Amino acid sequence: MVGRELLISFAAFIVFLTLLFILRKLLFGWLRKLTQDYFGIVLKIIRFPSLLWVVLISLYLTLRLYPPFAIGHGAFLEKVFMSLLILSLTLFFANLTSELLRFYLSKTSMRFPQTGIIFAIIKFLVIVLGIITLLSFWRVPVVHFVTTLGIGGLAISLALQGTLSNFFSGLNIIASRQIEVGDFVRLESGEEGYVQDITWMNTVIRRRDNNLVIIPNSKLVNSIVINYHKPSLESALVIPLSVSYFDDLEKVEEVTVRIAREIQKEIEGADPNFEPFIRYTSFGDSGINFNVVLRVLDPDAQFIVRHQFIKRIKKAYEEEGIEIPFPIRRIYISDERS
Repeated sequence: MVGRELLISFAAFIVFLTLLFILRKLLFGWLRKLTQDYFGIVLKIIRFPSLLWVVLISLYLTLRLYPPFAIGHGAFLEKVFMSLLILSLTLFFANLTSELLRFYLSKTSMRFPQTGIIFAIIKFLVIVLGIITLLSFWRVPVVHFVTTLGIGGLAISLALQGTLSNFFSGLNIIASRQIEVGDFVRLESGEEGYVQDITWMNTVIRRRDNNLVIIPNSKLVNSIVINYHKPSLESALVIPLSVSYFDDLEKVEEVTVRIAREIQKEIEGADPNFEPFIRYTSFGDSGINFNVVLRVLDPDAQFIVRHQFIKRIKKAYEEEGIEIPFPIRRIYISDERS
């Protein structure tokens, strides 16, 4: 008799499982026909957990309608299945919340840091809420859980001081908005590139050679960083030069500014509306030093602008008879005899 009831329960489970799989397939087919991007995100996230939900719901319905399927352990198994369902729903909503927020921010002009650390925090908060819900389902006092969590958090914070330092440094970087994803920065060590991500442990910078520089957040906060994207993309380009003491400085300034103007007008990435100028700075060991000031519209343009200017200025100096001096040392030998 028991074997017959178990066979009937198993058959019921197969029926429920089949019906729910058919329902799942119809639901996915309906979602694919929708053109809204939000439904595409939901479809992508729900695909795997929905398989677990089909099995859990089939088991739950079988337990409720045909108790012999779990003789003597029905109540316990029912709680286990509900717990698994709560955990799967928690993970689903954690992923769904972060992905929908990421999609929404990508479609708006809001200045919000779209970095890994923000979405990790969002997922963590949703998972904590799910764990509290699960504890309440098992009638575990949540107050005890919070107390235990506080004590455990204190012990973990003492053991992971370096990790927490990087974590809060990352939050500080994001909150200050002085460095954001996409900015072109130069580090104190000389490394430069685009900020690719700010994670909970480190900041990732992609160099021009497409290699990654990974910097701990705590070290980045305590170092000097030049951000070429702040306050705007346009920036001055200063090129140091030197001419001989025998050259006419008025002529040097005239020729140099003429070439600089040509660069500003003709080279892509240079600011065509900027008026370049030079400023003499010092009397050097071999010649008179000065700086040429140009302006670029984007940090990427500084290399081609500098390249073209050096080529043209050398040719112009040669044509005009202006000398770019080499380092010179004069040695005087005394002819006195003792």
